[in-house]
Amino acid sequence: MTNRQCRHFGSTYSSSLDASREASEDLQHFCTRVGISNELAAQLELCVVEMVNNAFIHAYKEQEGQPIELQCEIQTDDSQSVLLMKISDFGSLMPQQELERKLANEFLEPDPEDETTWATSGRGFIIVSSLMDKVELISEQTKNTFLMVKALEEQALAV
Repeated sequence: MTNRQCRHFGSTYSSSLDASREASEDLQHFCTRVGISNELAAQLELCVVEMVNNAFIHAYKEQEGQPIELQCEIQTDDSQSVLLMKISDFGSLMPQQELERKLANEFLEPDPEDETTWATSGRGFIIVSSLMDKVELISEQTKNTFLMVKALEEQALAV
């Protein structure tokens, strides 16, 4: 890569119901600073909220005060820009097969006439995978890291 630029943001949040709001606000500031379009920024925020909430609810079993890391990086070279976003926790490890199963599920629209469709569980990964180009799980001993990748179109980023 020639003429490469890299813009980075990273922070650690204390697991709680408020952690996703704090992380999304910080991400919004990063998006504004680097010139990401409002439409893409809203999509990225939704992904962060889903993944941070998953860490709190599933990895930490709603235990407050545990670390959730957010890293966001834009890599730009002469031909393209790519956004890499990582959400990490140190809670219960998720098996790779479970992520693959969740990503393979279809999104089920809630039906006001059918209570079985009202559950919120299971939709987060489907939403995230529909908004990102790639979702990958990296498990390292006691750490879950969800890597999300998005190729940035020229109109999505003011370079």
